[in-house]
Amino acid sequence: MSDTPQAHIERWLQHAILRVAAYLTSVGGGGVLDRYAFLRPYIDSARQQLSPVPTLAELDAAWGRAVNEADAAMPDHVDLPLVRLRRAGLTRDHLLALMLVGLVELDARFSTVYSVLHPFPDELRITVGLLDDLLRFNVTGTVPSGWDIISDLEQRGLVSLHHPERPRAARTVSVPAPVWDACQGRPVTWDSPAFTRYPAADFVSLADLQGLLPGDILERLSRMPELVANGLLKGVVLRGMRGSGRLRALGGVAQALDRDVLHLRCDEPAQIAPVCRLAGPLALLLDAVPVIDLELAPGDILTLPPLAGYEGLAGIILNREGSVRGPLAERCVTLYLPAPDYDARLRGWSQALDASVNGTGAVVDAVSRNYHLTLGGVERAGQLARAYAALDGRAHVEITDVQEACRALNQQTLENLATRIHTTRDWDNLIISEATQAELNNLIMRCRQREAVLAHLGRGFKGTTRGVRALFSGPSGTGKTLAARIVAAELGLDLYRVELSSVVSKYIGETERNLSQLFARAEEQDVVLLLDEGDSLLTARTDVRNSTDRYANMETNYLLQRLEQYEGIILITTNAADRIDSAFQRRMDVFVEFSLPDAGQRQQLWRLHLPEQHTISDSFLRTVALRCQLTGGQIRNAALHATVLALEANEPVGEFFLADGIQREYTKIGAVTPLPY
Repeated sequence: MSDTPQAHIERWLQHAILRVAAYLTSVGGGGVLDRYAFLRPYIDSARQQLSPVPTLAELDAAWGRAVNEADAAMPDHVDLPLVRLRRAGLTRDHLLALMLVGLVELDARFSTVYSVLHPFPDELRITVGLLDDLLRFNVTGTVPSGWDIISDLEQRGLVSLHHPERPRAARTVSVPAPVWDACQGRPVTWDSPAFTRYPAADFVSLADLQGLLPGDILERLSRMPELVANGLLKGVVLRGMRGSGRLRALGGVAQALDRDVLHLRCDEPAQIAPVCRLAGPLALLLDAVPVIDLELAPGDILTLPPLAGYEGLAGIILNREGSVRGPLAERCVTLYLPAPDYDARLRGWSQALDASVNGTGAVVDAVSRNYHLTLGGVERAGQLARAYAALDGRAHVEITDVQEACRALNQQTLENLATRIHTTRDWDNLIISEATQAELNNLIMRCRQREAVLAHLGRGFKGTTRGVRALFSGPSGTGKTLAARIVAAELGLDLYRVELSSVVSKYIGETERNLSQLFARAEEQDVVLLLDEGDSLLTARTDVRNSTDRYANMETNYLLQRLEQYEGIILITTNAADRIDSAFQRRMDVFVEFSLPDAGQRQQLWRLHLPEQHTISDSFLRTVALRCQLTGGQIRNAALHATVLALEANEPVGEFFLADGIQREYTKIGAVTPLPY
């Protein structure tokens, strides 16, 4: 007999069909087969394979013996879905019951037979009572009750029970479609997008991951199969950023075992119970390592149900937030995958950009130093960069291609949480003091060396992250946002401004959840995050007088902790530094003070914003710069208004138009213009 999954299950299905046919004739007489003529080809096929057998009952018994003998004689190296079930503890009665339940999936006409044999004419699936009768029919010796067998199959996730309001014998049973596909060795049809099956060939070995992932982590993972076999643990919890290589690390373990990976993505806690229930039997039938991928929010504690019927190696993927508990999690070790360092990124970019192509080597080195992406981000950006290069008719990738690729990925990931701001290297537009300029240069230097400096710090810096946190403080309109745009441009990174309206929520815990997602995505994509008017989130903690104060302090405490752990670059602007909690100020790596412009700086700002073809005299411009103590933002608004008035009058910008624009700015703040007219 053939040892393919399809041939094996067909033998068992034939056993179930013969049992149904024999039982049907016993209760309805021989003529009943004329009403269900579709059964005759199945019966004739069985008769052709066995010696002539007088009755259907004898044919059923003979086929059952033949199936059991074939399974007993099967070599140990044969690894089929139903054989795996037998090795997991299922008996021949379990398999026969599973086939009897699944017959309606094979041929819908069995639904008609079942609806006649049980007292529910509109019910198309087998009942527990009918199943019990079929299991006991034509059998000598003791047979477990149908309820006991179905209960065991249900606990293993192989079948589902329906109609809990009915008596046990009247409850119907079905086989989940993915389980039935897996039993037959067919491609599995997923009822949920949570499941993805990755063949072992899709992954590389743990040895080939050397240089991409930390060596100590890979060494520990290589010992896991033996520890699981000895019963010391159930699996591993891998923590880290999205794209840090958690799935490929577990894929390396699965490949060492010559097993596939069953990836289970659970975005909502409510999904975890049905996913784990189905994952157990599928992992067993598909000979795959189940990997549960969760993204929990701060404070989330998720109870993981056991993987039904599965006792082998399992993986759990988590970010830095939340925790899991339950029997499965309690017997898992926890490992943390850090963000890839320069060497790992260099190898990743070399593979993604094909460094063997002439001219790509220098680009690989540059992007490895500049873009602190995760391994998954490197792979996605590399593929997209090659596409951008091909669009321009080039075989080799340039840095501009990588920038475009990263920008496209950033927009896909961050646009619903933050808004991208155009960056510029135009220092001439930023009129600031020498002290402020020096601090900005220091910030850029600090960002460029944020990773390299970690290897040269003293022991007291243990636990320091590569993140950089800067606070821009000063009155509104003094150039803080423009400075952020210039800093991002100098670093060659995208700048994203946080939309507080999409982050702050009135619901308890939602603000922390949104911030967690925002910071996680920004870290993974390595963008410069701009928290404009950050004092609204970084306010000082207050004495707790009511629940509102308590939850506001919880948000502040979370933000303090998350900023300290943040591994990217974040710029925070404020025009009310005194309102910011002192604990936040202590955590800032760079503090940049933006002061109001003096008269000389104001004159530069006026010349910068006025059109070239104006008729304003130098003496009037000096008078305006001396008397009107406006910020850069106010000067910009006044110059814009004056230009609009001049266009409307079809004249060059003159002193009268400029005076009107200045008067408008003073009116906004409730003051009188110091100009004589």
